[in-house]
Amino acid sequence: MGSDVKARRGRPKAKSDAERRKQIVLSAEKLFVRKGYAGTSTCELAAQCKISKQTLYRLYPGKLDVFVAVVEAHRLKLIDLGDGYDDLPLDQALARMFMIDMDQENYEIRAGFLRTANAESLQHPQLREILRHYGGQKALEGLKDWLDRQCRKGRLVIDSTSMAARMLVDTFIGAVFLDALGGFNWTGREERIAHFRQCIEIFLNGTLPDKDRPACRA
Repeated sequence: MGSDVKARRGRPKAKSDAERRKQIVLSAEKLFVRKGYAGTSTCELAAQCKISKQTLYRLYPGKLDVFVAVVEAHRLKLIDLGDGYDDLPLDQALARMFMIDMDQENYEIRAGFLRTANAESLQHPQLREILRHYGGQKALEGLKDWLDRQCRKGRLVIDSTSMAARMLVDTFIGAVFLDALGGFNWTGREERIAHFRQCIEIFLNGTLPDKDRPACRA
């Protein structure tokens, strides 16, 4: 009994590789936002995570690999397809998908990474390709698949789901990016949410009066 208690009070259980990877990605995202990709060193990242550089390189062979992991994780903060939200009304599904109710702290991290990553991609072409392949392209593919499924279910009627997916990305992710550059200057979270709710309403219902709206459109 006594030896069991002593064992439990001993050295904390080591984190799994999956836990360490998650910790590295979260820390790297904040460092990239604050210092930029070029200004962030692997030494600083390892110190921030309280791990050795050897452990960092075992999990991620280089800083570029860390950046890829951050972009993939960040994509899930931009579009959360979840289980498809097929049982929800479309306006609620889109609101959840683009996480329009996100708290201000996480919203600012999301916006900050978009601003930093896109700015640095102008100087580092490899970052631009990573953002396109692991970020924007996968987000568009997932969104198009969702729109295709809603069309098959008869919940939407869209001629080109590829174009509709790009429209939604421009509307929601583009707005976050523009806001990060100071383009919107929303007074706070409530005004931001109201803006996105109106965007959803316009996407689903259009802007024409009922009498002028084509009957074949959703």
